[in-house]
Amino acid sequence: MKTASNTPLVSVIVPMYGVENYIARCADSLFAQTYPHIEFIFVDDGGKDRTVEILRDLLGKQDPALQARVRIISKENGGLPHARKTGLDAASGKYVLHVDSDDWLEPAAVEKLVRKAEETEADIVVYDFWKEYPNRSKLDREKDSSCADPDLFRHRLYTYDAYGYVWNKFCLLSLYDGVFVPKYAMHEDIVFSSQILFKARKVVHLKEGLYHYDRSVSASATRAPQKIRRVNSARNLLDLYVHFEGQDPSPVSGLREEIFLRAAWAGFQHNRDLFREYPFLAPAVRVIPITSGYHIGKFRQSLIKLFLLTHFR
Repeated sequence: MKTASNTPLVSVIVPMYGVENYIARCADSLFAQTYPHIEFIFVDDGGKDRTVEILRDLLGKQDPALQARVRIISKENGGLPHARKTGLDAASGKYVLHVDSDDWLEPAAVEKLVRKAEETEADIVVYDFWKEYPNRSKLDREKDSSCADPDLFRHRLYTYDAYGYVWNKFCLLSLYDGVFVPKYAMHEDIVFSSQILFKARKVVHLKEGLYHYDRSVSASATRAPQKIRRVNSARNLLDLYVHFEGQDPSPVSGLREEIFLRAAWAGFQHNRDLFREYPFLAPAVRVIPITSGYHIGKFRQSLIKLFLLTHFR
């Protein structure tokens, strides 16, 4: 799909699994976008419900020109991270926008994001979003100080001082070249966002709520028990560290201790086999001085140290 040089193509990627009650709302918001140069890539991650059928019925009611810009890719179930990667591999735009299939966009969202990116020559445009609850909406804004410094932004992902979501980061598709894909759905956004922020030369902030994040929907990742989610988050971050170990600089530069402490706390609380899965973890955490400034506070650091002293001499 080609466009004129002054009208860049945008690839919108929508992973889908078990969202038959929400896909029409999402797709309607995408097909109503005011920006005309979009390819829509829906990735069916092996769902067993009527999601694809509903999407195809809705697509059949659109005009032929829009239908030609929509692809539905079906694959065996492999989890959210690999569904995103499938969409990225199929994308051909200059820019990419991720949209979760139970959420929706404002009608002029893509048009405003393209304008901001082109006017500022930004690699990433971070934008604000609405959290939608059953009885209220809440506008969440990113910090300007994070957006001004991609390196600081990357560090703040790990202390929850910045949003790790990939869907509120409109960016050059090329930033995803060679991306490491995490195995698990929990905090997979942080793994992807760490990498694109590391590559970005310039990040800007569009101070508008363009995305609606439905917090009333229980996604498959959040339906899992808390202990499984936290341990899988730790695995994702440790795998990211291992993937880039020895490279300096890298997406995990300056984040070693933060990653290790978060993983060690998850292992101590929920699954102590994590220390055996990653045998470097216990000795690495033992030598980290107990200090403030980490997401895992000093008291929790002390508990981890005591546990390691008695179980992993």
